[in-house]
Amino acid sequence: MTKEHGVETLHPLQAETTADPSLEESVCRRIIAAYRRKLEYILMLPELEEAFVGGLRALELPGARKGIGLRAALNALLMENKFELIRWSIERYRNRFPAASARRLDRMFGMDLFNSLELDEQLTDRQWTRFKENLTFVLSRHHRRYKRAQGLMFYRYQDLIEITVNRTVFDPGKRHDSVQEGCLALLHAIDKVEDSRASFAAYAQAWIKRQVKNYLMGERFPVHVPINLASKALTQANPSDKTRGPETVDEKKAVLLMERLRQPSVSLNEVMEDSAPLSEKLPDDLAENPLAAISQKDLCGLVAGLIHHLTKKQKEVLELRFGLCDEGRAHTLTEISRKVGISHQQVSMREKRALQKLQTVLLPYLAEIYE
Repeated sequence: MTKEHGVETLHPLQAETTADPSLEESVCRRIIAAYRRKLEYILMLPELEEAFVGGLRALELPGARKGIGLRAALNALLMENKFELIRWSIERYRNRFPAASARRLDRMFGMDLFNSLELDEQLTDRQWTRFKENLTFVLSRHHRRYKRAQGLMFYRYQDLIEITVNRTVFDPGKRHDSVQEGCLALLHAIDKVEDSRASFAAYAQAWIKRQVKNYLMGERFPVHVPINLASKALTQANPSDKTRGPETVDEKKAVLLMERLRQPSVSLNEVMEDSAPLSEKLPDDLAENPLAAISQKDLCGLVAGLIHHLTKKQKEVLELRFGLCDEGRAHTLTEISRKVGISHQQVSMREKRALQKLQTVLLPYLAEIYE
């Protein structure tokens, strides 16, 4: 809303959406609402509940977790994810499907597959195969209609994202991510739309504003903090303020913790007093010590040269035992005995003599390297 010559005027998009929805929008809203109700009915079928649990894991979708049951997790999914989960579950359903649910879905999607007289309590394998193929096909067709309606609604109201971000976000570095969050919020609002004459613009703008504010609150903490706690910490004043109402000890502790988390973090790219970034001063635990690497390389070369001074039989046993041959795999004593053609005890004796000879020769070199 703007003021021109002292008279308040609406933004063009707001002026358009405050009126009754157009015919195109009404049709889109009717398609989306009807499709959502059909998906929600399928997700409520108890016979498919076990398949839904497996589908959530296979499709890597958020399922039941602490404080959130399976039904709440299914309702929170995007319609795109609901469609993928239902299709996955139907394709892999292996139990007998109740005929009553099949008749209800048959009427709901207008397939007209069954006559009630030819159905028992459960579908036969042949009936289920026919029902599954037709239901998958009809679901895909309804999903394509939904996607077209969703796209029309998104393009109609996408200016709300820019309007909300311009009014809420003042950091240029966070504007791009805020726009992406606004796009997700608008898609959520479209999926929740009802077939009514109520203004969708106000509803969608509330979703966008809340999503962008949640994103900005989460960015203010160096670690992940639940949004409800972050909002409480950012909106409440100092717990010691006497003007505030009574609080529990847990609430005070939560607010104090949030305030400590809000302390500014130190960037590793920050330049220190000697003009060197902090990242260059921190030790790297994964870095290799140059002196130890050189010593290890010299020791390996020395051992490789000394092996050639062993007897041919001792050299063969050591190469097989420690994986020094072309195969690069260490063998057991039993495998070496079968490969060489001698007994297990003879292989052990050859290995012992060879190691004793190497130890005697290497003692002065080891003392020099690791002194």
